Amino acid sequence: MIMRPHPLAIIPLFLAVIALIIAGIAGSTSGYLLPLTAALSVATVFVAFAIIFQYMKPPPEVKQVPIENFYIWADIGESGAELRRLSPGDVEAATRIASADLGSLSSNAELLNARISLLLGREGFEELTREKFNSQTEKLSEDLRGITKQLKKGFQAEILSSIEQCASQADRIANKLYDFQRGKSEVVHIYAEPLRRAAEKLSSDLRLAFVNISNFMKSAPAGSESS
Repeated sequence: MIMRPHPLAIIPLFLAVIALIIAGIAGSTSGYLLPLTAALSVATVFVAFAIIFQYMKPPPEVKQVPIENFYIWADIGESGAELRRLSPGDVEAATRIASADLGSLSSNAELLNARISLLLGREGFEELTREKFNSQTEKLSEDLRGITKQLKKGFQAEILSSIEQCASQADRIANKLYDFQRGKSEVVHIYAEPLRRAAEKLSSDLRLAFVNISNFMKSAPAGSESS
């Protein structure tokens, strides 16, 4: 593709040529060309050519990776940590805390699914497309939404197994992303690595939620598992 110089880049060259012509005329009428004037004029011409060259150079390719941006990722610290501060009888408060924390983790899973879905169809990510990788992250997101809805009805025994299964799902996603990016280009690594870390963090948060919710349920009075 032929690059056309920007009109503003032509102006310095035009002025430099005029300055060189004037210097030449002045030198011819006076019988000599002032060395300093000539040197400055020639230098100005070179600077003008340099500016034009910079304008005509194709812009360097900038490898922007917008999809790894996790600025809306909810960092809740240790999931369910506040349950440890409650007395065994505070089942209603515990349910609200667990529901809020798992709701945040559900939002994180939705964000992870959205970011991974953006990879499909891109050059270098054909393997993820063939495996329908986004269906795995989408299922994780759906399962976490289901757990959050379940918690609104109170603590039930099956909630713990569901959380554990979601943690294992997140682990598998992280491992697959790790295996996928091995031997791939740097660009693929730049895209995939933040997603792998996010899946790993999600798994870790879910396992913490499992431990804290499980400990509270063990200490809660008998018959308080559901409301």
